[in-house]
Amino acid sequence: MTFSPLQRLQVNDGMLITADHWQIAHSYHRQRQTIHYESAHQGGIVSGLGINVGSVPEGAPSKYRQPRWLTIQPGLAIDAKGNPIVVANAESCYLSAQLSKAATIYVVLRHSERTSQVNADVVQEAFQILEKDVPAADNEIELCRVQMTPEATAITVPENVFSPGINQLDLRYRQTVQARPQMVARVAPWTANSDVVNCYGQLFNALPALHSGMKGEIVADRFQSDLIHLRHQSFSRLDKRAKQNLAAYVKKGGVVLVEAENAKLSELYQVEAELKRAIALSRNQSTSALQGSAKQELTEIQACIKTAVDRLATPFHRFIESQGLPMPTTSSDDKSALPLSEPFQFGHLPTIHQYPIGLYGWGGLLLVVGRVSAAWGCGPWLDLPRDEIRCAQELGVNLLQFAARRHQLHQWLGTKLAAPSTATTPVL
Repeated sequence: MTFSPLQRLQVNDGMLITADHWQIAHSYHRQRQTIHYESAHQGGIVSGLGINVGSVPEGAPSKYRQPRWLTIQPGLAIDAKGNPIVVANAESCYLSAQLSKAATIYVVLRHSERTSQVNADVVQEAFQILEKDVPAADNEIELCRVQMTPEATAITVPENVFSPGINQLDLRYRQTVQARPQMVARVAPWTANSDVVNCYGQLFNALPALHSGMKGEIVADRFQSDLIHLRHQSFSRLDKRAKQNLAAYVKKGGVVLVEAENAKLSELYQVEAELKRAIALSRNQSTSALQGSAKQELTEIQACIKTAVDRLATPFHRFIESQGLPMPTTSSDDKSALPLSEPFQFGHLPTIHQYPIGLYGWGGLLLVVGRVSAAWGCGPWLDLPRDEIRCAQELGVNLLQFAARRHQLHQWLGTKLAAPSTATTPVL
């Protein structure tokens, strides 16, 4: 995005109002409106603009007499630049696509201007109805889409509006006017074929309800993302070039999230949680001996956890040392250094199928013990209770915000992420 200062007319007594002066005066206000709308809002439908299958007009040429006519009802939309799109009367359009293979066809509105038919000195704001084979652009408003086949001769109304069929109107992706998210978290899986993409897709779908000020997107160039996600096994097997690229990425504000599965450590977490609950319940009882025994056992379990975590974190320590990254002054399990407070507060980490999650951090390196990503709502984990899914999603939102915010702060310091000189072959 390029920026240039706005200019407005300096009015003085006796100034001659020319066409240029008039244009300067009015374009200033239009530019201010555009800047405000683009900064704070997203384009979309305000009201109306219903769309349905229409009848074939009587005077239509023979090649346009197939039942592919659509009727758009009056309504109002605003595009991404703040231009109002007013459809004052019902409008008809014909889907003319001639396909060689199945494809999705989009019907969109686009703001336009034209000279008034009544007064040639007046420019009338108008609109265009477009049929496209690609999604609506930023300056367009989607009215509907249709999954069409080459042999389609008719467009029909869907029997199930939540699951339209082939050659049926699909209105599920129409956008309404709403506030623009002020933070975008860009995520890249280390391996392109990773199932983690689906997991993040589920998390992104939950963002409007959980944290409307943020949106998420998957990016192809991992070194232009805010967060790179990879498995512990892949992180442990990185070659020299990959480590150098990741180290440069972390130094410039990127976050590397490593997800590990360790059955023994998960069981230790579970025992630790049970002991903590037992100690909390016995505080109001006169069983000091039992409480002391439980505390002693808790201390031993926590020592075992520390040993297991240190073993799991060995690749991180080697990575930090070999790449000359600054060693964090806080310990890896210091909760104050972890994304556990914004936007959601966590007293303890989520539990998935009764096994608590572990989270550790070394600056821009994060280690998650447990498949928290699989609990965001996809795959065989759908049998999880709602509160476990929601708790896991809230932790996921914290991780996204931490990564996006860390990168943003580094950008403000002038340390933008730069692509490495040589592409890295992913570790499968």
